[in-house]
Amino acid sequence: MLWLLTAVTTAALLLVAGFVKEISKAPAVAQPAALTATAHDTRHATASPSPSASAQVRDASSGLSYQLLSSPWQRGCPGVLDTPMFSWTAGEHAVAGRVSVGGTTIDWHGNACSGQLGQQFAYSGPADLEPVTIGLADAVEPAYYSGLRHHRTIESSSAMQVSGHPAWVVTFLMTYPDAAAEGLAWTSEAGAVVVVDRGAGQAPAVFYASVPSNLGTSVVAALVSSLRLSPG
Repeated sequence: MLWLLTAVTTAALLLVAGFVKEISKAPAVAQPAALTATAHDTRHATASPSPSASAQVRDASSGLSYQLLSSPWQRGCPGVLDTPMFSWTAGEHAVAGRVSVGGTTIDWHGNACSGQLGQQFAYSGPADLEPVTIGLADAVEPAYYSGLRHHRTIESSSAMQVSGHPAWVVTFLMTYPDAAAEGLAWTSEAGAVVVVDRGAGQAPAVFYASVPSNLGTSVVAALVSSLRLSPG
């Protein structure tokens, strides 16, 4: 019986050793993804005011990419911004509050949207960047702000470059003198319009951002600074 007990014990030890060896080969997947370094880095980058490769809006139509802001911002340009004059192919938005326009209560968004320059804006090359961008900035006012009593101030109009391409930027400030009476949660709104030359044979890229003060108007400058243009 002693030899039988010894044989059984030896077999059991071999079985346990084999089981331990197989466990050591298993991939380490038990740690929740939210606790991994990659997941932590992604969340940190999304909340940062600087651009991040993991938190970008990429517009295949215009070739533009730019920072995706942290919550409450989310991907997508509000559909209500599409008009016969403006067509946006990518963007992001956040709801600033609700307003009553023409007897209808609607969400009022902070937004950052991009697309190609419409054919109704005559453009023949970089020399047209300044007048076309100013014209666009003038056109967005009646298109998007007429529902509220407001006053617009142009704050800057200057040349810039986006990934080595010539561009022009116009920044403006909307103020709402009747904000309290209209039930607004903000009193002003910062905005910018950027037009980027993409080279011969390609329609210029357009970027438009407008952010009410309760969402933090400083993000407009961060968005403009984060603009990049992919090779055509």
